[in-house]
Amino acid sequence: MTPIANPFDLKDVRLRDGPFKLNQDRAAGYLLSLEPDRLLAGFREEAGLTPKAARYGGWESMGLAGHSLGHYLSGCGGMFAATSDARFKQRVDYVVTELAECQQANGDGYLAALKDGKRLFAEVAAGDIRSQGFDLNGGWVPWYNIHKTLAGLRDAFRHTGNQQVLQVWRKLSECSN
Repeated sequence: MTPIANPFDLKDVRLRDGPFKLNQDRAAGYLLSLEPDRLLAGFREEAGLTPKAARYGGWESMGLAGHSLGHYLSGCGGMFAATSDARFKQRVDYVVTELAECQQANGDGYLAALKDGKRLFAEVAAGDIRSQGFDLNGGWVPWYNIHKTLAGLRDAFRHTGNQQVLQVWRKLSECSN
């Protein structure tokens, strides 16, 4: 069956003045207002590195730490494709370089901002699985956090072509934890 509609790349469309462009501009402003080092703080802490800025509050200071960075990579990658604004690619490049540094400090490809994530995943790998209903071995949705990191890296690569993303992705997918 021949598809009725075909996907298109974000770089192939530019919005003109109007409500959609206004909202795109608002989203761009929000992404640029976020501080990458605050989103990276948990990754650096879990890798034994000194954070360059304090974590954001809310979920980033709780059990969902790290997932926001995945959303951020997806947003910056998509915004770069949609606007060609180099600031978004620069942010993606910076974050990916920092994540690679965290992987190097971890020594095994592991990459997460989950508090005691290495312990949690080692327990699960050993067959020690516990849950109180919404957690896994005391961690709040750890697979979701890893998924958001991987999805953000995928979108960053797809929309910016950053080749270092592939190295970070591969090391994370191959790590034993």
